Formats: sequence, structure tokens, C-alpha cells
Amino acid sequence: MIKSYMNKYDSEVRLSKCMNFSSASTPGMFQAAIESYVEKRMGTTFGPPSGKKMTVFIDDINMPIINEWGDQITNEIVRQLMENKGFYNLEKPGDFINIDDILLIGAMIHPGGGRNDIPQRLKRHFSIFNCTLPSNNSIDQVYL
Repeated sequence: MIKSYMNKYDSEVRLSKCMNFSSASTPGMFQAAIESYVEKRMGTTFGPPSGKKMTVFIDDINMPIINEWGDQITNEIVRQLMENKGFYNLEKPGDFINIDDILLIGAMIHPGGGRNDIPQRLKRHFSIFNCTLPSNNSIDQVYL
């Protein structure tokens, strides 16, 4: 649903990228992916190519593993990007990389039954929409 909507973007104005999280996703993988989508603009400021805007869709945002302290560290760097508009440079410790003109969208299945929820500190940055699955009876009537 979200990918089909993003395919309708005017590519002259807005770019779209998709990534899937899993239990093997790490903060470094997320940061490297975002850095590969942007180019240097000025100083320590980066953004999508040619002054465009970019939407990044993160599917299964609730999948990263929870560590022994109860944190999803991969989602902490997502939160840092949303709150601080960037993250720290891994090659030059102490330098902060500013990321402009990027919008993050996430999707996940309901938590429970072994599926994680995302941290409240991250959840507060999203508008939440609940799309429930139709009942079997409804599905049967669609295909009759």
C-alpha cells in the first residue's frame, strides 16, 4: 500500500527508498544505507541529490532485536535521525552529520505473540494508523 503510493511521486521533486528491518538489522547498517542515499551539500550537511526531498519507508520497523537492557538499538538511531536531523560520523568521532529533506515512514504488524513493539521514544514521532486485516468471511465475499 505504501510502496504503491510512493511510486506515484514526481521523481523530479521527491525520491523514495525502501528498506526492510529484520532481527539482524544493526544501527551501522541503517546509517550506511541512509548515507548511501544522500550526497554532500555544504560542510557537514547532506541531503538527497539535486536538492530533492526523499521519503524512506522502513518495513517491519519492529523487527530489530531487543538487547539485554530492553532497547532496540537499531531503532534508537532511527529516533536520533528523526529528533536530531542526523547522526554522528563513524569515520570522524565527534563530528555530527546533518541530514536535510528526508522523511521516514515505518510499518509494522501488531506487537504480541513474539513480535516486538517499537520504543515509545520512537513511536511519538509517528502518526499511527491501524489497518486491521479483514475477517475470513469478508475475504470469502470479496472473491465470490
